[in-house]
Amino acid sequence: MGLKKKTDTSVDTQAQSDEKRSAERTQEQLIADLASADSSTRRWAIRDLANTENAHKVFLERLPTENDPTVIEALFSALEHNMTYADASQVVVMLKSEQVQLRNGAIELMQQNPDLFAQNVHKLMQDEDPDVRIFCVDIIGAVAHPEALSWLHHIALNDDNENVVGTALDKLAEVSNTSTYDILQTVEGRFPNHAYITFVISLIRNQLGSA
Repeated sequence: MGLKKKTDTSVDTQAQSDEKRSAERTQEQLIADLASADSSTRRWAIRDLANTENAHKVFLERLPTENDPTVIEALFSALEHNMTYADASQVVVMLKSEQVQLRNGAIELMQQNPDLFAQNVHKLMQDEDPDVRIFCVDIIGAVAHPEALSWLHHIALNDDNENVVGTALDKLAEVSNTSTYDILQTVEGRFPNHAYITFVISLIRNQLGSA
């Protein structure tokens, strides 16, 4: 009796997958695929939808409901280029998300798009949530924007949360110039008994003095 040849199921599965991938997919079908139970199907849909009309709108709608880390990463990667002000306004809302990956992805997108961030910075500075204002400071510290120093000065002089001000001073310790001297005494007077703020102000003064 001859031996029965074993079927290579992995090759068959791959062949079926390749055949499925080569088939034409409409935009409506690809958008429907974003809700597929299979994360691989969702990633392929993102790849195929990228650069199509309204793709950013679709991706931004999907992000808050997505729970697979690899799919979230693919969605943010697809949003990196050709963002608009409307896109950025939706992205900054994700700074309030309870999902760490969404917050981090939003921060990175804003760091990569400093001009769009600049159009949202004042709204973020005034957000009622101090954590959002801290995220705002973190982005300011990372973007190469000509107004970055002015924004940090404004936050240090006006924000009423000591953690936000302390974070702004941390960034000023990295990017301050002689114009920062003019605000240090005022900031120090606002938080006279805060040890860390006093320490960072002293550090900035020493750095500027040695420079």
